[in-house]
Amino acid sequence: MKDWDFLAKALFEFSYWHDAMETPFKPQAYMLASESVTALKGLVRKTWKKAGIKALEELPGIGEHIAKKIDEYFRTGKIKEYDQMKKQYPVDIAQLAKIEGIGPKTIYQLWKELGVTNLASLKKALHDGNVQNVKGFGKKRVEKLLREIDLTKRASRRLQREKVLPTADLIVKRLKALKEVQRVSLAGSLRRKKPDVGDIDIIATSSKPKEVMEAFIHFPEVETVLGKGPTRTSVRLTLGIDCDLRVVSNDVYGAALQYFTGDKRHNIIIRTYAEKKGYKLNEYGLFKKGKLIACKTEKAIYDALGLKMPPPEKRLGENEFHPLNKKTR
Repeated sequence: MKDWDFLAKALFEFSYWHDAMETPFKPQAYMLASESVTALKGLVRKTWKKAGIKALEELPGIGEHIAKKIDEYFRTGKIKEYDQMKKQYPVDIAQLAKIEGIGPKTIYQLWKELGVTNLASLKKALHDGNVQNVKGFGKKRVEKLLREIDLTKRASRRLQREKVLPTADLIVKRLKALKEVQRVSLAGSLRRKKPDVGDIDIIATSSKPKEVMEAFIHFPEVETVLGKGPTRTSVRLTLGIDCDLRVVSNDVYGAALQYFTGDKRHNIIIRTYAEKKGYKLNEYGLFKKGKLIACKTEKAIYDALGLKMPPPEKRLGENEFHPLNKKTR
């Protein structure tokens, strides 16, 4: 396991532990740090080696408290508090958290009442009926969790871009044919032209998202609806991977496309750069003191920040970091 994989997992599990214990603020802080480490990968150790713990605190999502834990791991090869937590709570949180419908408090409840520590013991509890003795676990929920375990197992694979693209293009074509839809674009790893793909991300604009979502879930490529909401719907395709459709207003199309194209490291770096300039950047646009500055196009956002807009396949979060790729004015 790479050091950043361990750190991301440890920080993620700290977040779930503190959530289960209802500790204020810490769950969000640890989750943000975990996402940042996942995105920055080897840059975390390089930053620490170059300038130590203080430099870690300058990384996106890493505060003083968490920087000390990362520093401890790089110096000693372990995190004492994490080892203590695992002795007290010997659960593979990261593995169980992949199952849709199981959150921090449920994982803790299943461990405390049934001794569930991993996916194998969860499946055993579901199959032998013991889990139905736990409050909130009726027959329907048990059946749903068994389906989710199967779906999660199948969704963990990645497929070659060439195998996924025809299906993705067909879904985009079907969406464009809907009278309620104005614009549609692929996002995520397909738009970044990655050679392998874990899921399909699509952005569409419409003033009638409910109608668009209803049409989407009945496309012939859809096997199972995983979640359906007013602005986002997730489905499992017959191809064997998931597809997320996000429907936004036409005004924020550019902001949504920039955000959901990624990659995660690129977004963290650009968001941090924006914050240092006094802006706030999210999927709805670029804001300054609550005032909307740019959102209609990706280019407008990069221009407002004084940055050259890289093509999607170059958004890697590497050259943008030190220094940021600034425009010549």
